[in-house]
Parts: sequence; structure tokens; C-alpha cells
Amino acid sequence: MNRLMFISHSEVIKKQQIIFGVFDLILHSIFNNLMRFLAITLFLSILQPVYALEKLNLKLYNYAKACPENSAKNLNSLVDYLYKGGNNQTQRVELFCYWIAENIAYDTEAYESGKKTDTDKILSYKKGVCQNYAELLQKMCNAVRIECHLISGYSKGYSYFKNKPFPDTDHSWNIVKVDGKYLFIDATWSSGYVEKVSGSLTFFKKLKIKEIFADPNYFLTTHLPGDPRWQLRDNPITLKSFSNNDSIKEMLKFTISKYTYLDSLKTYLVADSIDQKIISLRSTYNFNPVSSHLKSLADTYFNKAWKISHDAKEAKDYESAIDWYNQTINLYSKLNNSHGVKWIGNAKKNINYCNSKIKALKEIQRTN
Repeated sequence: MNRLMFISHSEVIKKQQIIFGVFDLILHSIFNNLMRFLAITLFLSILQPVYALEKLNLKLYNYAKACPENSAKNLNSLVDYLYKGGNNQTQRVELFCYWIAENIAYDTEAYESGKKTDTDKILSYKKGVCQNYAELLQKMCNAVRIECHLISGYSKGYSYFKNKPFPDTDHSWNIVKVDGKYLFIDATWSSGYVEKVSGSLTFFKKLKIKEIFADPNYFLTTHLPGDPRWQLRDNPITLKSFSNNDSIKEMLKFTISKYTYLDSLKTYLVADSIDQKIISLRSTYNFNPVSSHLKSLADTYFNKAWKISHDAKEAKDYESAIDWYNQTINLYSKLNNSHGVKWIGNAKKNINYCNSKIKALKEIQRTN
């Protein structure tokens, strides 16, 4: 991964002052005072957005950096401290991101070994992989009731090779809804980068502000959600187009037609947690029908069926569970491997259990 570029607040101000000065000299010779004032105001309004995504809020950053060690020992006290430093949802999420960037290192050993890291222990370990970064940010947002979604998808990061097919999703990030807007955040990439040093993968801490509240067109050139609804556009980019192209303009030549992301998002948001997972996994599998996605979908169907049967009180509940188990068997049969065979057997056993409960309930009704 290349070294990350960062423009400080002071550098932005210095650049603005130089450009402003040149512009001001020209205006002196052309406009009267009133016209000069109006022109400068217009110029500054145009200039500011150019640097908006590169601008570090020093006040918020220093506040996050000054977090007392005692406050960072558990999630609640950490979030409580950071929450007080912001005036709105946007600032509070920005504070969360600054603290993560300053305090959490990328776990290169876990990345190379494939070992899973427990996000609940990340405040003690002070390191993790992308899943942990994204889960930590989500937990921080959830603690203060800020809508935050964990997104699994495809990325053009350290292990990316152009035109090489993605065998599976390989990265995690977040989408937050702050002050009425959905915004993209990669808490991992905003914290630094990795490089091979003397044959060893090494993490270098360096804030990359562009990954916090990222411009969608910039972000989608390197991040593609596994579930296309999280591209937040009515013309989602295809996986092949993402893999083969570098610019958003080229990617948009190949998109999914007849797609309305607002409708798909509404369906997702009104569902409960397990149905949200099913909806997203079904969409992820349809977007890229590989066996790993099918396995995840089938496992989640099984969990749904088990929950219905476990909570069942009436015959209709057991009948609903049987329907979900039959759908589960259909999915597992497509896997055509030992995992599928094992869980088809478990599903059939549970169907027999449900049928026995239905029979018992009917017998009780008959005798009463």
C-alpha cells in the first residue's frame, strides 16, 4: 500500500492566503470597493469546498488525542468523554474516528495468519484488523444512538491486483447517518497504511482524513460493498467493472439496471436484526454468487428457522419453522460439500421435532 498523503490545517490556510493575495491584487486594479468585496466573498465560497475533505479539525483532533487513559479503559467511559467534545452527530463521529486513528494499530500478525481478533478486547490490545476497526466504530455510535452500519465488501488495498477476480469480500468499513446524511468512513485506512519492510508486513500510523466522511465518487473507486444497496446509488457498479477500472467514470459504464436503492434501503431498515442479515446476505450472494456467500446465507436461514422453532408456542409457529428449514435444505444442497450435508441432516432432524410438536398440540386441542 502506498504512503498516505495528508494536508494539515495550517498548510490549507497558507495556500488559501497565497491564492487570496494574488486574487486581491488583480481585483484592486479592476473593481471598486463594493465589487471587490462581492468578488472576494464569491471566490472564498468556491475555494473552501476544494479543501473540505482534506481539512483536519485541530480542536476535535486534540481533544480526542488528550483522552485520559482511565477514560479509555472501557467503551462507555471512552464514548462519554468523546461525546462531550462535539456539538452535533457529525463532530462526535469525527471524534470517534480521531481517537481510533490515534490509538488503534493494525494487527499485521492477525492479518497474515488469518487469526480472528475479539473486538471486545480491542481497547486492551490496542490493535485489530479491519473488522475490529469497523465494529469498534459501530459500537461507539450505537452507544450514543447514532445510526451506523458495518459494511463488508471488496477493496483495492494491500492485496489488490487489477483485473484479478475477487474470490470473496476482503474488507470492512462503515456507513453512518449523521445529521440526516449517510456518509462513508473507513476507520482502518484513515488510521495508517501497511508496507513490507525487510520481508515483514509493518503498520505505519498516519491519519488519512479523506477516508472520514469520504466523497462517494472517491470512496467507490477503492471500496465496493458486497451488498449493492450500500453503494447508495440507483445505478450500482458491477463487481467486474470495479475490478477492471480505476475511475468512477469508467466504472459507471457497467451498472445494474432497474435498481432503486432507497426502496431497498427502506426494506432493510424496517426488518429485525436476523432478517436484515438475511436480506443483506441474499443480496451479497446474488451480486457475487460464490460458495462462501451461499454458505453464510444458508447458515443464517438455519439460525432463523431454529429461532422460530425455539420460540414457538402454536402449531403455526412450528409450521413456519418447517418452511424455513426446507428453504435452508434447498440452499445447503447447492453447496454440494460436507458442510452442506451435515446441516441438511440437522435441518431434517429439526423438522421431525417440529412435526412432533405440531402433533402433540393437535392432540391437546382434540382432547380439550
